[in-house]
Amino acid sequence: MKVELSYEEIINYVERNFFIRPQLVYIDERTIDIEYKPSKFLSAMSICVRIDGCRKDAVCLSYGCSAPMTMIISGAVGHLGNKIPQGIDVNTTEKRVVIYLDQVAILEKPLSYVELETISLCDDHIAISARLK
Repeated sequence: MKVELSYEEIINYVERNFFIRPQLVYIDERTIDIEYKPSKFLSAMSICVRIDGCRKDAVCLSYGCSAPMTMIISGAVGHLGNKIPQGIDVNTTEKRVVIYLDQVAILEKPLSYVELETISLCDDHIAISARLK
């Protein structure tokens, strides 16, 4: 089974739910740059996210960003503390995020039917491949 999420669809979802409109820029099949310009008087903030690994039970990501953005992320993660959903491990020191799919409550029902195979980035969409159990 293949699922494709267009970058435009993701951008529209973020704008509708969080009132910001990021830009998603394809780098390669494992890397995407996410940029947001808060106002015309402030410079754009960006973070480069890389898919380091994908297994049926976990997705490993890493990110690269400027020192100010690193401080914003560290502060946000520290502030959120135990509000980050179980199964999502954010290591701000190593700039890594591991999502343990079987531990994330919202994924419990879909994962009872499908098993993740791959996630890859394309020019204009994210391609997710899964297999029925």
